[in-house]
Amino acid sequence: MNNRKIPLLSFLLLSTLVSSQTIFKTVCQGNLGRLDSLLQHEDINLQDNRGRSLLHWALGCKQTKAFDFLIQKGIEIRIEDNEKRTPLYVAVQFGDNHAFDQLQQLQENNAWIRNEGTALLERAILNKNARFVEKIVRLGVDSNAKNDRGSTPLEIAKRLGAIEIYNLLVSLGADESNIRIIQMKGDYMGQKPPGRTPKLFAPNFISTEESEFGSVFNVDGTEFYFGVDVNGKSEIRYSRRTHDEWSKPETLLSHKQYSYNDPFLSNDENRLYFISQRALDGRDKPKDVDIWYVEKVKTGWSEPIHAGPAINTTGNEYYISFTRDGSLYFSSNGHHSTKTDYDIYYSRSISGTYQKPVVLSDKINTTDYEADVFVSPDESYLIFCSTRPGGLGRGDLYVSFKNKNSTWSQAVNMGETINSEYYEYCPFVTKDGKYLFFTRNQDIYWVSTAVIYDAKEGNK
Repeated sequence: MNNRKIPLLSFLLLSTLVSSQTIFKTVCQGNLGRLDSLLQHEDINLQDNRGRSLLHWALGCKQTKAFDFLIQKGIEIRIEDNEKRTPLYVAVQFGDNHAFDQLQQLQENNAWIRNEGTALLERAILNKNARFVEKIVRLGVDSNAKNDRGSTPLEIAKRLGAIEIYNLLVSLGADESNIRIIQMKGDYMGQKPPGRTPKLFAPNFISTEESEFGSVFNVDGTEFYFGVDVNGKSEIRYSRRTHDEWSKPETLLSHKQYSYNDPFLSNDENRLYFISQRALDGRDKPKDVDIWYVEKVKTGWSEPIHAGPAINTTGNEYYISFTRDGSLYFSSNGHHSTKTDYDIYYSRSISGTYQKPVVLSDKINTTDYEADVFVSPDESYLIFCSTRPGGLGRGDLYVSFKNKNSTWSQAVNMGETINSEYYEYCPFVTKDGKYLFFTRNQDIYWVSTAVIYDAKEGNK
């Protein structure tokens, strides 16, 4: 599974992705004897390709003995990963009191309060971990400090509906008068339309301190569905426009055991498709990722329905997009017995039945990861995410156009306007054809679709 589908990374799963990096795998397994031997030849402050140190790995894999061993060996405790997160942050992220206390006590001074205290408090609030919230505030972090979005800790707690945390913060001196009232009205939630430069969509309402991704509007622009990571498990939320005002986002699909994400509406909008590792019986432990959907019923939406074996395999299937004639585009690593990477496929619908999926050509697919495909309703272009070499970040968006002979053109990187050092994924173009939505760095962005055709003109 590509790790962008696990926004709060499970290091145990990620260990399979770095099997060649023996020392990181060794830390994750907690094998201290082997670790000691490897450190005879490896730098203890080695970082993986995402900037994570051995200490990050020990914390993520919940290996307390390995953590203590590395501390005793003198590992640098302030190393930042590519997302600027220190081991102290990871300790809060995973609720590790033992590690946090040690790391905090080992700080040379109180500079950590100024440099990352607000981020640590925010993470504790997102985790709804009252014990950490109180500990961090009592250590000196300002309970009224605003983050880059202008949100105070109290505003974040209120947005999350974290009543216990809210009351605790008030008791610790948080000022309720600093809370903003955020209302959204009008087309596209009243946001000023973007040009060719991507803009954060509906900040502090849709794009918040949580991890949001995978969004879709209905054709009338009155309903908005999107995925949100909640402490490592994804759910689907929605907001509805009534009397010109948008409702506060509510949870539509959530489960204590399974993740639900990447929502996409069928052409008639009577089905909401999504992906999940839900077991077929809805009770057993999570399985591989499949495509599912719910149907509109009088009371709202049905129970999840499996999309069936014509599309789903024992591998993983990601993301969903439809052409006007009902053809389904998606990605999978399970439709070819000789392939283990993710490729993009399409399946034609004949009399309501999906046919055997067809893999797209090497104009689109490579030996690297290709997924998260959006196809235009007229099938004139498709946009997808790939981690192929030569990109600008951890994952970039690419576009391909349909030629006059009905073949796909060579996919091209959408360039620095869209892609960054981060991961760009989950593309969606609104039904009016005006705006491209996508996810970057756990937030939802939008931009004029002019950038799609800019990419075409720039690569002639």
